Amino acid sequence: MGFPAIAFIPLFSSEVILVLGLLMIPVLLLYLYIIISEEAFELAGMPALSAILMTIGALIGSFIDIPFYAIENVTLAVNAGGCLIPLIISVELIARRRVRPGPMILAVLFVAAVSYYFSTPTPGQGILMPFYIAPLAGAFAGILMTGADITAPGTAYAAGAMGTLLGADIFHLVTPGTIGHIAAGSASVLSIGGAGVFDGIFLTGIFAVFLAALIARRIRGEGKGAEPGRQPDASQ
Repeated sequence: MGFPAIAFIPLFSSEVILVLGLLMIPVLLLYLYIIISEEAFELAGMPALSAILMTIGALIGSFIDIPFYAIENVTLAVNAGGCLIPLIISVELIARRRVRPGPMILAVLFVAAVSYYFSTPTPGQGILMPFYIAPLAGAFAGILMTGADITAPGTAYAAGAMGTLLGADIFHLVTPGTIGHIAAGSASVLSIGGAGVFDGIFLTGIFAVFLAALIARRIRGEGKGAEPGRQPDASQ
């Protein structure tokens, strides 16, 4: 006597599963981006809620350019995610006393000089610079100017983000002939902060924080005895 066969019918075809898998990749990348950014801001001394709001604000703001000046056929603008958000974060770090203004200013100027030297105005593309330069310079400046104390991560963020904006963007844009060289005679918009999150300025600060926090912790020798979650005040 034979028994009826049991057939398992998949809910989705292999093609549908492949498409769903491809669609999940940007979702997972976005999730990792938010988690990593939040962790970096907490290392710099910001509370979790502020870290999440700044991360989401930078992501959304990366698509927003705010025009403020026009010269000939070129419009200058600031990018909300790549310029305004890093500026707000740097100011908040000062207000929360997670950085000291003196060392932070020196660190920003150091990274600005390095960024100006290594960045290149390129016709039709903007101002280009190797991605690894600014995070390394920011972490180095943050540690050097603070003596690797608890303000090093926050100082590294401000130095990496604001120093890059100042040196790679603003210093070049105020150099005579640079705007016309980049525009190459065509009507265009030159955005300070570029494409926001995705041009590296925001992420430069994030990577600078992790580098500075790791190196500073090793220098201070707090790897074993540090109490997790503690964020001492920079004024102590």
